[in-house]
Amino acid sequence: MNFKIITIPESGTEVCLHRDRNDEGEEIVRITALVISLAGTEPMLETVVRFADAWSAQFFVEDYSETSAKGFLRLCLEEEGIRMNGNHT
Repeated sequence: MNFKIITIPESGTEVCLHRDRNDEGEEIVRITALVISLAGTEPMLETVVRFADAWSAQFFVEDYSETSAKGFLRLCLEEEGIRMNGNHT
């Protein structure tokens, strides 16, 4: 599996996973979410995870769950100091 979108039911936020390669040829998975903050801005949250091989990256995407997506969203929002409308986790 190379691509997955998980929707967080409480907020409707979509967390997207996309397997790719970086400029150095390493296997990576980009995890992104576009959120609407209380300030009315629309920041895109992103993290990149590197893997030793394509199989590991594919399994990561396949196994990524709603619980994982909620954790990613919560940590990114805390790190960036972003407050969202509604319950995000």
